[in-house]
Amino acid sequence: MKHNKKLFNKIFTGVFCTIMLALVITLADLFSGLITVGGYSFASENITTSELNLYAVCTSSHDTKLLADELSETIQLQGGAGYVYMNKHSYYIIAGIYQTQADAEKVKQNLIQNRPQTTVVKITAPAVLLSSNLSQQEKSTVLDSLGLFKSVYLELYDIAVSLDTSVINEVNARLDINQIASSINNTLSNYSTLFSNTLTTELLKIKLAIEEIKTHLTSLTNSSSIIPFTSLVKETYCKVVVSYKTLCEGLNM
Repeated sequence: MKHNKKLFNKIFTGVFCTIMLALVITLADLFSGLITVGGYSFASENITTSELNLYAVCTSSHDTKLLADELSETIQLQGGAGYVYMNKHSYYIIAGIYQTQADAEKVKQNLIQNRPQTTVVKITAPAVLLSSNLSQQEKSTVLDSLGLFKSVYLELYDIAVSLDTSVINEVNARLDINQIASSINNTLSNYSTLFSNTLTTELLKIKLAIEEIKTHLTSLTNSSSIIPFTSLVKETYCKVVVSYKTLCEGLNM
């Protein structure tokens, strides 16, 4: 009897374990199917970007925006951006923005003899950390969108340098800017496709900032002014940089 009972217990245990294993596998497959859509698995990983530091050469600073605005056109007529940037309760007139402090300091030294108030101001777009429940495709789209601002700045910077050195003329510069605007249209189309029903507050902020950049580029290509076109290009890349800084600060709130 004891032998039969032990045999029965072994058989029961074996069958029970087999059933439980099959149940675990079935549930795992079911759960996997629930969290996978269109071949992309949802991930709990965060979306992160690095801090971006750029360096603005500023010809002067003022206590009021009104005074800065009055003097900014003079800088533009001389080939600078003439963009009025508020930093720590002062209004700075930016001549240009550079990737490295070393480059900015070189430009400062070239200007300081005629404009002794010239200084270098660091512009920092803080690192961004967004909690994510997005597919890999959606996550890549968001990261590409956040990287778009620096990319547009660099492209406009190169165009401005090419204009200053007569590598390209204004007509070609406008064509190049149109191409940048077209690539932004593609990014906005991706948003409409991927996030038509899931546009969170953070994603909406990014989308609106991109649309703002597109508006700046459209205004630039359609501009007609006594201001040199290279100055308008520089002014626009200043707007792009400040827009990205503001966006990053807003996303971290």
